[in-house]
Amino acid sequence: MKNNLSRVSDRAHVRGRYQNVFLSDTEIAELQAELPDLWQHYVEKLSEYMASTGKTYQNHAATIRHWAAEDRRKGKSIPDYIYEEGDSL
Repeated sequence: MKNNLSRVSDRAHVRGRYQNVFLSDTEIAELQAELPDLWQHYVEKLSEYMASTGKTYQNHAATIRHWAAEDRRKGKSIPDYIYEEGDSL
């Protein structure tokens, strides 16, 4: 019975605007823990990239982790549009 439960929780779910990113529940939970504010950004980035280029990847979670690590090494960050009342953009 334990094997059936783990298989159900690790079943891949379709994600991204173009419905082409496949992540299991476990992978989603791990990405949420590792990249709490950015995981959805990278899912969308991967979805968009694959749809626009026709490229495919064997492991979508690994690709997201790779891109996030690469961005950290390069000092890139996702723009933060949070502001307080009275601030000007």
